[in-house]
Amino acid sequence: MTDALPASLLINLTTAPAQAIDAATTFAAAVPPGEEGLVINLLPTHAPDDWQGASAAATIWAFTRYAARAWAPRQIRVNALSFGACPNLPDQPRESTGQAASGTPAIAATQADVAATVLAFWRLRSMTGQMIKLGSAA
Repeated sequence: MTDALPASLLINLTTAPAQAIDAATTFAAAVPPGEEGLVINLLPTHAPDDWQGASAAATIWAFTRYAARAWAPRQIRVNALSFGACPNLPDQPRESTGQAASGTPAIAATQADVAATVLAFWRLRSMTGQMIKLGSAA
């Protein structure tokens, strides 16, 4: 296994849902047949009372899960990266919804944390439709 990133990689830095979805869809259409592709969507960070931020995060997260299932047969994986933002789904345990599983406060993610997460998404070829939450929003 190589540490090199794939030729077909999109790290969606926009947190605007329409732009993120358009970019991912355009990217997926351009991945040559038989080649692996990887999309990493960034979820917007928002305060608990920020409805627009929460709505944007939930939309990108829902798209990530949907696209992962739809594009998996074409070897295009779609995952999400979050910094303290995470939609809460009623059927998931606290630790799956980005809420702390314990009282230990999270620390802010470093650049090394982000790089390691991107490499993990690439190396774990069976991972698609997942979100990794790094550190805190602060």
